[in-house]
Amino acid sequence: MTLKTNINPRYLIRLGIVGIMCTGMCLYCIYDGKVAYPAQRERALAYQEFEKENSQLGQLDLFKAWKVYAAERDWDPGVGGTPITPYGEPKKEYQFNQQFGMAAITGLIGMIFLYKLLSNRGCWIEADDKKLRSSEKREVPFDAIEALDKKLWSNKGIAKVLYQDQGKQQKIVLDDCNYERDSTQEILRHVEANIDPAKIVNGKPETLPEEDATQDEGANES
Repeated sequence: MTLKTNINPRYLIRLGIVGIMCTGMCLYCIYDGKVAYPAQRERALAYQEFEKENSQLGQLDLFKAWKVYAAERDWDPGVGGTPITPYGEPKKEYQFNQQFGMAAITGLIGMIFLYKLLSNRGCWIEADDKKLRSSEKREVPFDAIEALDKKLWSNKGIAKVLYQDQGKQQKIVLDDCNYERDSTQEILRHVEANIDPAKIVNGKPETLPEEDATQDEGANES
């Protein structure tokens, strides 16, 4: 008998959404730091200088004159903003660097999630009568398993199969969120049935579906 669980498509979709959103935010921050903020600063400072040179004009006439001045330079004359300029307060140069810093952070996060998306495509975990193996080229016979750590199983659906390979601690992670839930749980029960119960740590062995049904029937009868 061979049991197999594949990576959950919904998990890949979540990775892709976060990766794309962070990458988009990175590009947006770069645009602000390289284009939008410098342009805003240039126009806001130009307006302040224009206002000084035309201090004799009233506010309405000043803005009409500014619209002509801006049009000659193919600038948006600006709307709203603050009383300082139609574009708001001129951006400071340190704000450009803030955008680049945000771009670096969001870009890194985006790359991590997109890398996880690409590296997890096609992943699987498989168990037969003798061993457990994964698409990551990890393989462990049941009798070589040192522990099945279920510390995170009840809350997060994560169980770690721990073993030694060439003197190094290795693990195969059963995650019923990142992998198909039902088949992952079936593999977990299969592993538990083929190892010493003393090796199951930080949690109790899973009950079989038929045992759950029997317990429910007994509860209903009582």
